[in-house]
Amino acid sequence: MKTLVAKHVPELDGLRGIAIVSVIIHHQLTPFSLNGGFLGVDLFFVLSGFLITSLLWEEFRKTASISLRNFYMRRLLRLGPALAIYLAASLLVTYRTQAIELTRQLKLIALAVFYSTNWRMAFGWDSTLDPTAIIWSLSIEEQFYLVWPLVLLGCLAVKLRRRFIAGGLVLIVLVIAIHRYSLLESGAELTRLYYGTDTRADALLVGCVFGLLHSKSSQWRTKTWLKVASLLSAGGLGFLILTAGFSDELLYQGGFTAVALLSGVVIFVAANAPPRLLSTALRFMPLVWLGRISYGLYLWHWLVVRNTSFYSLGQWEPLAKLTIAVGIAAASFYLIEKPFNQLKTRFAARSPNPQSTSTKIPSENVTSGRTPLVVES
Repeated sequence: MKTLVAKHVPELDGLRGIAIVSVIIHHQLTPFSLNGGFLGVDLFFVLSGFLITSLLWEEFRKTASISLRNFYMRRLLRLGPALAIYLAASLLVTYRTQAIELTRQLKLIALAVFYSTNWRMAFGWDSTLDPTAIIWSLSIEEQFYLVWPLVLLGCLAVKLRRRFIAGGLVLIVLVIAIHRYSLLESGAELTRLYYGTDTRADALLVGCVFGLLHSKSSQWRTKTWLKVASLLSAGGLGFLILTAGFSDELLYQGGFTAVALLSGVVIFVAANAPPRLLSTALRFMPLVWLGRISYGLYLWHWLVVRNTSFYSLGQWEPLAKLTIAVGIAAASFYLIEKPFNQLKTRFAARSPNPQSTSTKIPSENVTSGRTPLVVES
């Protein structure tokens, strides 16, 4: 059997870099602030849905199946080791510096381990902004990925065509947007709308739709209008990151879905045939590098924000915290994440010999010759 080779796309690392920079600026790790920096999480959501769906579809196209065991093992190797060390450090630091009972912190860590942090914040079970609070977004992603590969595999097993799968996803996105709006109108707290999986999964689903389109992207690569749309979408997304506020009701009245759509257009074009301006910006090396360490930086910057202070440094305090956070994240990437990521090749999809494959794939599914993308979402 032949292991499927994944192609690395620097532009997508650049987008990760933009997402993490937006978040850490929003969390005041720089002397200046960014009102809508929290939308960097939405960019992460869409990117994750796009990458995972692209790889799952490509695996099915090449092997006529999807190995759920291999998928979940890759996710575990990607996220588990760094998260385990972060949670251990969180417990130690919190126990020594914050007035949180040990048993309470252990409960919060248990919720994080089972990727349920978003629900305790959405329903106000415990709204403590402890070090595990940052795991709310990872919780939404992992809950989603307990379901989506199974659904996609089921759709492919019954030979449901790609356009029907994408159409179904679009319908669910609309349902989620309406559901979020109805909760807002009924007086639900914004935290319920912001942290609930049922009210935020539309961003992941939008990424999945663009992931399905990616598998036949050769049909789109020469479309000038799409490149123009990507530049306009990037500009719109940048404007919202600069100006949006967490309490802006417009976000909960369809704005989050619009942010996901803008992100999806930019991601789709960046992964295929980005215009020179967009490609040059996203290939900016510091941005690409920050994108590569973004998982660790997303975790560790929050621990630094909540548990360190350098008042004597005055206006330089945020930059001191940023330096520490980047240093720890880099160490996490090179010493922990990268070695475990290399083990993921043991669970990579493998293309069987042509004569050994008896399952037929619908003809629509074999039109693409795309090389799968690297997934480190």
